[in-house]
Amino acid sequence: MHHHYVSNQNIDNNSCWWIEQDTHSFEELLVTWNAMRPKYGHYSIYVSVNTGKWSPWLLYAQWGKNFQKGFISTKENTAVRVYQDAIETLGGKIGNGFRVKIIAENGADISNIRSIHVCASSPSLISPKTNALKINTSYLLDVKGLSQMALMDERRNRLCSPTSTTAIVRFLKNEENLNPILFAESCWDSSFDIFGNWVFNVAEAFNQIRNPSYSCWVERLDSFQNILESLKEGFPVVISVRGPLPGSAQPYKSGHLLSVIGFDNKTNEAICMDPAFDNDKETRVRYKLDDLLKAWSRRKNVAYIFRNSMKE
Repeated sequence: MHHHYVSNQNIDNNSCWWIEQDTHSFEELLVTWNAMRPKYGHYSIYVSVNTGKWSPWLLYAQWGKNFQKGFISTKENTAVRVYQDAIETLGGKIGNGFRVKIIAENGADISNIRSIHVCASSPSLISPKTNALKINTSYLLDVKGLSQMALMDERRNRLCSPTSTTAIVRFLKNEENLNPILFAESCWDSSFDIFGNWVFNVAEAFNQIRNPSYSCWVERLDSFQNILESLKEGFPVVISVRGPLPGSAQPYKSGHLLSVIGFDNKTNEAICMDPAFDNDKETRVRYKLDDLLKAWSRRKNVAYIFRNSMKE
């Protein structure tokens, strides 16, 4: 992970810049920003990757007062592309540096950008790590159940990511009034007609938390140990899984997002808030750790991470 907290030195007119050179090699970037939504206009986020030479700037996302759009961005003879929420290297090329540029357009205020977070990884190298953890402590965070299936909305089958994230934002703010349907509409990627764009869910989470001491980002984690460390600090984690997952509400063949809210070291079970169950009470469910890790690894260990940076 790379974290950049924006200062006045990084701001030039209506844009902010960040460059990281000579990084560990990577095949993919996931770029997250923490900001209040602009009152006017929108932010355009561009990314460039060094694969031996710098790629042209590729449009990654636009995030505005009342819309958000992902992109498919490619340039001829360029070994990098943007697809939805990821920047990928092509043709066996490896990245070893990146640049991020955010431009405030149509009246947006660039000073609202607080931080940028980049996960640089090689998903092809990620495999399930099971039976390797010896965990001596149990954890349980009081995240209230929230069922996507109980929502009075015909799109509810598609709302696992915003519903899981809404439950965590409610927990972190200690408020129960955040509407998961309105949250989902603030995550909807109008380019792809999806509610599960990872970076838009996290961007809206920060916008709703509205606390500058917090940071939120998307990361491909190394292992479940990272989740345990987050639980220890008092932060649940949203993860992406793909079935089969014994005990789940549905097969999850196309992927699904749920919240990990605890762990029972006596039974070796992860305690989750899984929004796919029929009502709020049923969403607290236990999965055998090995089963969950296998399902998580099929999505290459994607997680939404939340932290109070003032405590670090």
